Amino acid sequence: MGKAGIILGIIGILIGSIGLGFGVITGINQSQVNIWNDYEPDYFTAPDLSYETIPDLYVIVDLRSPVQLYVTFSASTKILPDPITFADIIFYIMIDGTRLLNPYTRVGPYKGTSIYDYHSVTLQYFNASFPAGRHNISIAFWSETTGNIIRECLLTVQSYPI
Repeated sequence: MGKAGIILGIIGILIGSIGLGFGVITGINQSQVNIWNDYEPDYFTAPDLSYETIPDLYVIVDLRSPVQLYVTFSASTKILPDPITFADIIFYIMIDGTRLLNPYTRVGPYKGTSIYDYHSVTLQYFNASFPAGRHNISIAFWSETTGNIIRECLLTVQSYPI
């Protein structure tokens, strides 16, 4: 081989080493991603005019260091409309027993006239610097009307290294 072949061989080894280094770094970061979830398939009738948490739906996370935290919640609702006022349900993220005022989501009609309204619910939360420690994450709600039903609840929590 000539000098050009040796130089090309060295360049190839360098490029391969850089690619291998990126692969190792990506693998290390990927291994630090954690995902927890809880699913509650049963339905329950939401009591009206009081803050409650969804029964049996929560995630406990143990974090050794601060992380980026992403929480998603989804559910299905059946709402009994009120022809005079609101009949909706408002959902909130709860962290360690504290209801976060934002974000929240609200589903349901105002002055509805149907027998039942069916709605899908989604709620997302992101914190770019969530503290280390043991945390209980759940979902709170406020129902404006007696007879509203919540069902098929899914709570997913993901943590990413900072």
